[in-house]
Amino acid sequence: MTYTNDDRFLSHLKNCIPENAHNYMLSTYTIILEAWRRGLDVDIKIIKQRSGIIAPNYSISDGQKTHKFNVTRGDLVSPEATKIAMNKHLTKEYLLKADVETPKGDNFDEKNTDDEILDFANQAGYPLVLKPVDGTGGKGVIANIKNEAEMKHAIQHVREELNNSNVIVEQHFEGEDHRLYVVDGQVVGVFKRDPASVEGNGKDSIQKLLKQKNEARMKIPSVKGTPIKVDSETKELLRRLGYTMQSVPAEGESVFLKSKSNVSSGGEAVDVTDETTDEMKQIAVNAAKAIPSLVQGGIDMMIDRQNNKGVVIEINSRPHIRTHLYPSYGKARDIPTAIIDYYFPETKGYDRAEPNQLYIDYDFIYDAALSRTAANIELPKLPKSPIVLKRYEIKGTDYSDRFAKRVRRLAFNNKVHGHIKSLQSSNIGIVAGGNEKDVQAFVDQLKQYATRNSKSAKLIEKNRKTPIKHGFHIIDTDSVQTSSSDTAGTSDTYLEKYSKLKDDYQKLVKKLAEYEQEENMRTLTEKQNKQLKKRLGHIENSSSWKVTKPIRYIGGKFK
Repeated sequence: MTYTNDDRFLSHLKNCIPENAHNYMLSTYTIILEAWRRGLDVDIKIIKQRSGIIAPNYSISDGQKTHKFNVTRGDLVSPEATKIAMNKHLTKEYLLKADVETPKGDNFDEKNTDDEILDFANQAGYPLVLKPVDGTGGKGVIANIKNEAEMKHAIQHVREELNNSNVIVEQHFEGEDHRLYVVDGQVVGVFKRDPASVEGNGKDSIQKLLKQKNEARMKIPSVKGTPIKVDSETKELLRRLGYTMQSVPAEGESVFLKSKSNVSSGGEAVDVTDETTDEMKQIAVNAAKAIPSLVQGGIDMMIDRQNNKGVVIEINSRPHIRTHLYPSYGKARDIPTAIIDYYFPETKGYDRAEPNQLYIDYDFIYDAALSRTAANIELPKLPKSPIVLKRYEIKGTDYSDRFAKRVRRLAFNNKVHGHIKSLQSSNIGIVAGGNEKDVQAFVDQLKQYATRNSKSAKLIEKNRKTPIKHGFHIIDTDSVQTSSSDTAGTSDTYLEKYSKLKDDYQKLVKKLAEYEQEENMRTLTEKQNKQLKKRLGHIENSSSWKVTKPIRYIGGKFK
């Protein structure tokens, strides 16, 4: 693991976030992990769409009822709620109808001219906000527009440069950007989003301070892979302050590097769940209730904390929860538990102690799904209680591939999880976890095999407290990669497939890129054909074409 196991993060997620579960996949992974640890059945399907977007879909069942999920959204959120939340104008209509605090404004589509939008803005009065009707991640949202000139520039940028003809113009509310997560009429987490910044110490340059911040940022699973980048906006903001990247800000001085606060572009999330007033939380609850069957969702609000006032600016029916789990500052909030509690209330209050000793091999699931080795992956059941963790060192025998594969087979036969690897001391390290009876049977057989392999072999038991990844893995200490897993299948054939997954995945990604390129060419050709047919239609309907019809007829006879 490469991230800091800070005490402010959830203890049951400590040391159990696989590489492919970082960033956006963190939302899906943590809900699946919570369900699996409760003994629920989980079936996963991960698809890479032609656009390149990864779409994780999964179902969770208790044997009697099954619920389907897409990222964080469960099937108790109605299609109608999803449709409304995707359309900002429609959302605003529902909020206003329910008397929920939201900025007043109006909607404009491709039929409206830029001048009509400008006239409305001038009559409404500044400051204003311009944003696309459809959109996510804050793209195209321009806030605090102060005058006609700024509005003209904003309209050109959103409608022409970003190609978003359908826009909303609304009142600007002075406050801080917040996301409140609501489940079943309760706010279970709140964070505010701050634009990317660095804090001066009177010694280091902005460039060095940014490097240090990005290094810390890369250790947090929720934002790993999204460093704060220096771009033209950053340079302009520094120029206004009379700074460059080499400037040294005073101690305690905050220097903003971005104007927008969305996390994906470098914004920083600060948990403020406990500091948010009941009045602001109630606005979020009322907003969720205003949308039919929106039993869970993210409510985006601008909040003026000093005056305890707030307005709803957007609703998301499928928000990521990664930032609630790993905020840049403040305490983590356990959104996965709240979601599974709502969908499977009979599993509430389960004893976490034993299940938390194991976690899912999500890297294998991710690779297997994308390489299409399996259309769906059904997770094996959590081992029966009592679950124990063991660690051993084997002395007096040499490590070999043959030895490792034999140990792996013993683990598989006994339904034991863990790994085997060669240690620097020339000893062999083995970690085992699972049902106590199964682990003991594995250890007994391991002793027999080790002594048969070498009469001087000895097993020395060590302490093991860190969670174990589901499956039994041979760790290649040279490449520090897992070479195979036994729990995803029930035969040597499947194990061989797993060992080839990495290569197969790369080949399939290459094929997918070629396919997408062919699709793009076909799309371009279809567009060109439509344009040609349209031009041909204009020619055929023109007076010149009609007048020359007799000449064309005679010319055709003499071909």
